[in-house]
Amino acid sequence: MYFKATRHSLHTGILITFSILILVFVLRITEAPASSKNFPLYPKIRTNVRFWQNIYERYSLNEAVIHDSEDLSKVYEVIPLLDSTLPGGKRLNTETQKRARKKYAALLRKLSVSSPANREEIRISSLFSGKNQKKRMARAAANVRSQKGQKERFRTGVLQSRNYIKEMKKIFRRYRMPEDLAYLPHVESSFNTRAYSKFGAAGIWQFTRTTGKQYLAITYSIDERLDPILATHAAAKYLQNSYRALGNWPLALTSYNYGTSGMVRALSEQGSYENIFTHYNKGHFKFASRNFYPEFLAALNVAKKLEKTFKSRPGKSQPYRYFTLPGYLHIKKIANHFSLSIKDIKKSNPALRPPTLRGEKLIPKGYVLRLPASKTVQRRLSSVPSSYYHKKQLPSPFHRVQKGETAGAIARQYGISLKKLMQANNLDKFATIYIKQKLRIPGRHSAATANTATSTGNFHPILLAYKKNRPADQESRTLPEKDPTIYNVFNTVHKNGRLYGYITVQPEESIGLYSSWLATTRGKILHLNSLKTGTNIEPGQRLRLAFDKVPPGLFENKRLDFLQETEDDFFSAYSVVGQTTYRVNSGDTLWDLCYNKFDIPIWLLERYNSTLNLARLNPAQELIIPIIQTI
Repeated sequence: MYFKATRHSLHTGILITFSILILVFVLRITEAPASSKNFPLYPKIRTNVRFWQNIYERYSLNEAVIHDSEDLSKVYEVIPLLDSTLPGGKRLNTETQKRARKKYAALLRKLSVSSPANREEIRISSLFSGKNQKKRMARAAANVRSQKGQKERFRTGVLQSRNYIKEMKKIFRRYRMPEDLAYLPHVESSFNTRAYSKFGAAGIWQFTRTTGKQYLAITYSIDERLDPILATHAAAKYLQNSYRALGNWPLALTSYNYGTSGMVRALSEQGSYENIFTHYNKGHFKFASRNFYPEFLAALNVAKKLEKTFKSRPGKSQPYRYFTLPGYLHIKKIANHFSLSIKDIKKSNPALRPPTLRGEKLIPKGYVLRLPASKTVQRRLSSVPSSYYHKKQLPSPFHRVQKGETAGAIARQYGISLKKLMQANNLDKFATIYIKQKLRIPGRHSAATANTATSTGNFHPILLAYKKNRPADQESRTLPEKDPTIYNVFNTVHKNGRLYGYITVQPEESIGLYSSWLATTRGKILHLNSLKTGTNIEPGQRLRLAFDKVPPGLFENKRLDFLQETEDDFFSAYSVVGQTTYRVNSGDTLWDLCYNKFDIPIWLLERYNSTLNLARLNPAQELIIPIIQTI
């Protein structure tokens, strides 16, 4: 900046003052927290951030906020709820919220055609003051939503996060990313390490299987989504890739809910995060996706505030020794060699699934085992006998049920308890089994004695373990069984030295899963079926596969393992408590019914309606809807 020497001394004083102000401003920018630069608070989302801050720090789990889903500044009422742990509490709370939503939707419809007649109607009408008041109220009638408070859950999450947050921040810094990204699990799971959603997402980062398998090992023996540290590495990689594709953190964070490719399309159409937030409504970009970044900002603010108020500090983290397994290893061998309990191993290795902890599956080759950094462990690390290691994973033996067999008889045939057989196959309390059903045989690792005979009869309930307690009808079953033959490979044929076969796509399956099970690439499967890159497959669709490296039988077992994983995870967190019916309306889609209307996974809806083709819903078609609740 240039000033002539002949200027008056006043000008010199002004220059000095101005320079000092500039210096102070620069210093303030330099000292500003990284979050304000990486995670901007756009004016258009201030109301939404404020709403979620109130949900996290003001409203309790025993309160529900009845509000407008498009304009979160419009709160109609905060209603009290029962303690959900009381008998019937969850069901009554659901009904209470439903009545409140109906009440305000009806009130808004009334006010859209008539003048307010009492104090409450005047209060609601005043929320829509200004132009086009009647039209806006008519539209708002379809947008009434309820949101439970999260105050207690959030505080518990902040306390829980202290066991991991320090290490998680280090991980993000290692990836050269903002360390405040470590607070995202407050939105996803409240740092519940065993969190499992109805739709198959697991762990504090709530990875689905499809996305998680790109970064983590997810099998019937281990699920690295349940390991907070391993999952944080995966989240860092995902967010890093999204940031590179989208260019800023608001977009990258929103992609964590909506998907990177979806956000790329939205950005191409709208040009900026603010425009996407305000105008975009295509595909599955609904309330949850639109509010994901505002929720993150709110959670970040509330969590940091709570961290300052908690006086107690977390204890020192447990030091570990890391042991990369050169082969497949039974958990009891590890426990005996290092003088550890199975409980200790489980605590240090949350990725190990129940079948591995029970010894039905081996800890996989290449898995990095965490062991307490004790003198005993350190001394014995280099002396694990080579005879302990296996070259292959234990197979999952199955028994195909034939006419006249009972669960009790099958359990005795394999020398296991009926209880273990029921647990391994999610059988109901009556141990009901079905002709042609494939039962997993726990604790048995040789398929030589497995009954592989097939039956040509219809798929229907047969003898029960306890005949006198036989349920009166099919509705008493917790979960209708699925015909296991639909997981078979059919129409196999050898051609030009290769083996081909066809499968029918089942819910939750994907091209990515098939490629991993077949040890091939997504591209090869797409090419074999003349599908374009990015094509989504749907349940009921027929696909052609090439069995070059994996035989059809092993592929079928991997599919059944995946089915068992899905059911095990779901029923570890939820139970089916009843069922109702629903008549399909014109315009209904399978996705909207499951994810928006009934909040249930597609595979569960399909299980209760296995005789119907859900990929092609017909108006007036009647569906059975299972009613579920959190355990």
